[in-house]
Amino acid sequence: MAIRELSYVLHRDPDTGADRLTPTTEVPDGVPDGPVERVIAATHRGALSAALSHTRLPHRAGGTLLCSARHDEEAAGVRVDARWAPDGDWPRWPVDSWRPRALPGGPGTDAFAPAGRLWDEALLAKFAADRGERLAPFLADVRRLFADPAGRQIVLAEEDQETVARWIALACASLPVPLARALTFTTAADDPAAAPQQIVGVGPGLDTAVFDRFDLVTRTHLFRVHDGLGGPGSPRATDPWAELTAWLWRAGAAPRPTDRPEDAFALLPLARRALRVPDWDGLGADLPRTLLDTAARAAAEDTTDADTVRDLTDLCSRAAALPGLDVQPLAAALLRRRLRTAGPPGVDAVLSAAVDLPLDPGTRRAVRAEYGPPPEDDLRSLLLTPPGPSWGRPLRTLLGTGPAEDPVVDDAVSALARALARPEDRRTCADTVALLDSLGDRAFTRRVVDRLARGAGETRLQALRALARSPHADWLSGHLDGAPLAVRLAVSAGRLGRGAYGLSGVDLWTELVHAHLDGEISDTATVRMLWTLVWPGRNGGPTPREQGRVTEVCPPGLIAEAGLADRLTFWLRNPQHLDRPYIAFAREAARAPGRLPEADLAVAQLVCLAHDFAAGREPLADTMRRCPTLKARAGRLGTVLDDAVDYWLAHGMARSDPEELRRTGALHRVATGRMALIRHYGDAVREAQAHGGALDPAALRDPRRVASLFLVWTDAVDGAKGGWRQLSGELLLDVLGAVLPQLDERALGEVATLLAGRGGERGVQAWNKWRQGMR
Repeated sequence: MAIRELSYVLHRDPDTGADRLTPTTEVPDGVPDGPVERVIAATHRGALSAALSHTRLPHRAGGTLLCSARHDEEAAGVRVDARWAPDGDWPRWPVDSWRPRALPGGPGTDAFAPAGRLWDEALLAKFAADRGERLAPFLADVRRLFADPAGRQIVLAEEDQETVARWIALACASLPVPLARALTFTTAADDPAAAPQQIVGVGPGLDTAVFDRFDLVTRTHLFRVHDGLGGPGSPRATDPWAELTAWLWRAGAAPRPTDRPEDAFALLPLARRALRVPDWDGLGADLPRTLLDTAARAAAEDTTDADTVRDLTDLCSRAAALPGLDVQPLAAALLRRRLRTAGPPGVDAVLSAAVDLPLDPGTRRAVRAEYGPPPEDDLRSLLLTPPGPSWGRPLRTLLGTGPAEDPVVDDAVSALARALARPEDRRTCADTVALLDSLGDRAFTRRVVDRLARGAGETRLQALRALARSPHADWLSGHLDGAPLAVRLAVSAGRLGRGAYGLSGVDLWTELVHAHLDGEISDTATVRMLWTLVWPGRNGGPTPREQGRVTEVCPPGLIAEAGLADRLTFWLRNPQHLDRPYIAFAREAARAPGRLPEADLAVAQLVCLAHDFAAGREPLADTMRRCPTLKARAGRLGTVLDDAVDYWLAHGMARSDPEELRRTGALHRVATGRMALIRHYGDAVREAQAHGGALDPAALRDPRRVASLFLVWTDAVDGAKGGWRQLSGELLLDVLGAVLPQLDERALGEVATLLAGRGGERGVQAWNKWRQGMR
């Protein structure tokens, strides 16, 4: 590289105003001094401004001229130091020679920056970010300079030449080095129209009579004016290359121009650079679409290299995440490229492996149709045969390329589930398991397992349990994560019930609830599901000894709601304990007419009636009216329940008002009843006497109550048991005898009057006789 150095002084004649250029050094051989001097005079004329310029010489010798002009007080003119490169081969960019300190008022005498001085990329990036929306139109105009070298010049109106130099450096940094070296410029000119450079800088002091940057014709048709001084500038005009380059600068990812001038304005190198930017906000909508169109064309070309294809794939994935962009043409082009490489035998494998491409189902099907019959047709015909290895190829292709809800795939899911639900058909079941394993698609296997539980009817549940006890139990257990409850329960039931010592009945029921339902069932669907697994069969249910334990982990109401109350009728009739779960079950059973046989329904209603009567929630008259009917319908009760009904009735009567007892004749039932009922009544009266209520001593000071009790305990009842006669005498003594001393003559007389009205003269005589016997 032979760079020649020259030096001149430019004077202006004060009388004529003519510029005179005088060499101060010997002009080296080979330098076209005439063109050099004309360029210097044209560039640094007028006000003899200081500036850095780079100009292409209009001479057959060619080359470019780099000039640094600055005021020289000793020479009373402008000193111009020049460098001529015959082939224009500068170390990097001519604008690297810019040296702000060489301007007027700055220290130092060197015309050019030191060798090796380069513009700082971080400084240029900040400069680009600060210029915002002005950047892309400027770069677009720079591109037009190379599309039409004789096109309109760019005029940069800025406060100082440093800013102009930065614009020029930014343009060079966006271009391949050969183009950056070819770019001509001057950082300052007094008459842009006379400047022979492509980019011309002007300052705020420019004479508007020479160049009016506000003039509409000037800025619209003659020059491309980029005004940083508040002027309107030329109408905005940009292009995708300029927009993307500007965005990269602003995003802090400076472009890395290619070394090939023919690819200087290609979008793909910039797109590859854009992949380094994590956030694509600010790209807008049109630019990404242009990028995708360009990328799709590149992907379709056989000459595109592998590295570029990888970048195109990344670009496709990144663009798919942006709203409103259609990446399918690019994705399809990339897929076709892979298919061309693989050839027809590898079509399905390539389609299955193309998970890195954001292909929608329609694109996959369309591309697949270009390479032969679709796999849907193959699978559809195979669905007419039992599952086997031949299903693998079309299924694998469809799972890799088709939509998740493809109808033919869904039909295959149902067919596979049906095959697994028949473990007795060992070969088909084994082939199905082997097929699912060979596919290696856990999501698809999950769909099949989920389909196994669809409906969860008795037949399907028993099939699930049988599968869980088959040789494929371990395989099924490996797919339980997230599986439906029916599948998990069936697997556990099969595992826990396996072998001679496996759990069964209520023990299995309880264990399943604790293992899968946190110790309690909460809905009727689960009740039915568990019941079917533990006690299969149309009328399956717990043994009589087990029935009372079923409600330990299941609210009785759910059993009744599930329509299974009739499976616990032995417990209903023969409870061992009258605890809360039993009473709750009886209540639920009593509310379910039609779900129980009439006799068992009567048992439930009798239990509720007697229990509520004892608690004071049922009136005496209604209880005495309904109880005989219910007992007759219920038939024989278990010993514990039969005794409990007597106990509840006795306590209810003991708590009743004595007058109501007299009026309803309720104690006739006790007097003629079993000894257990008589005994319970006696205990209940003494308990009521001790704990208050109708038989509390304070309450018995009421003559009305005393008269009623005396009548019901002395009333002659046909068929009364000897035990009743003995008990009634004891009650007169213990209850009325204890209250008698607390009654005064007025109260005693009132008792006699009441007895006369209710029992006649015989009642009064009996009362007086009893009183005399108490003295």
